[in-house]
Formats: sequence, structure tokens, C-alpha cells
Amino acid sequence: MAEERRRYFRINDAIGVAYRLVDDSEAESLAQAASDNSDGFDFVSNFDNRIQTLLESCKIQSPLAAELLSLMNQKLNFVIQQVGIDAELINSVAYQLRQSNISACGLAFANEEALDIGQKLHLDLMLHPSEMRISSLAVVVGCEKLDEASDGLDYFLRLNFDSLNPTDQELLIQHVVQRQGVQLRVQADVEAQN
Repeated sequence: MAEERRRYFRINDAIGVAYRLVDDSEAESLAQAASDNSDGFDFVSNFDNRIQTLLESCKIQSPLAAELLSLMNQKLNFVIQQVGIDAELINSVAYQLRQSNISACGLAFANEEALDIGQKLHLDLMLHPSEMRISSLAVVVGCEKLDEASDGLDYFLRLNFDSLNPTDQELLIQHVVQRQGVQLRVQADVEAQN
């Protein structure tokens, strides 16, 4: 049996995926911006992710307070969108829902186009159902033609995250663990019904 090389748990999950190809100089600039935390989209995303994490913790201690805070956050987001402050950031990313295999160090999914191994990407993810946004550089580590393509998804991409900040990596770990728990409960319910 081959030695297990994975560093984190992996799950299959439906997530929103958007990416764009970047060259080495842009990748270096994005990596620097990520380490400085100066990119506007990441800054807004970090607020949203932190709020969501705290709301999840609050649900355990005080569900009513968590619901109130969640509604206030939704109202604030609505007002910001109406004023147009955040419209450019929100409209700049068009996520495609993809069945993906994801962990805290990378992901794999079926894709329309083939990408070269070593190609760098600016990757944006929308995790469901929390709607947390993760933004990172990624590097293509594998791209294979699928034997049975569907919906024009002819290739299977495997990506490693590059310059993923520790906060987002922790959020991914929490997401994977939570989703795995949900999937195991659903599986147990199905088995119990049979």
C-alpha cells in the first residue's frame, strides 16, 4: 500500500470556484499583497469570514444572540450594496458551482479548459453554506483529460494553494471538518432508513 501523502482531511463538496491565470510577476505581487493583507477584496473577505466564525461559536452559547447578530450583519451588507460601496468587489467575481475535492492545502475539480502544470492562478472560492470567501494563489499540479466528460467539463484539474494566509487555511480546515460531519450524519441517516 502506498504511503499516505496527504497533510489534511479531504472531502467532496460543492463550492463556488472562480479563477484567472496570472504570470510570475503578477503572482509575486499578489503574494506580497496577501502577506501585507492590503488587497481590498481579501480585507472585506477577512471581515466576513471572521464574523461568520464568531457567529458559529456564538450559536452554541446563545442561539438567539447569534441570530440577531447574523440579521444585523445581513442588513449592513444590504445597505452597503445599496449604497454601491461594495458593488465592484461583489460583481468582480463570477463563481461557478463545482463538485470539488478540497482540503486546506488544495483542491481538484472538473474544468472546461486544460491548464499547464506549473501555471499560476488567482483563485477565489465561495464555501457553502457559510458563504465564506477564500482568495489565494494556486499552482496547477495536475491536469488530465477525462474519459467521460459532462457539461463541457473535459479536464480534471488539481491545484495546490500557494500563499494561503493562515486564517483562511484555518477556515478551510473548519469547513472541511464541519462538512464531513454533515456528510457522515446524512450517510448514517440513509443507512438507518435501509
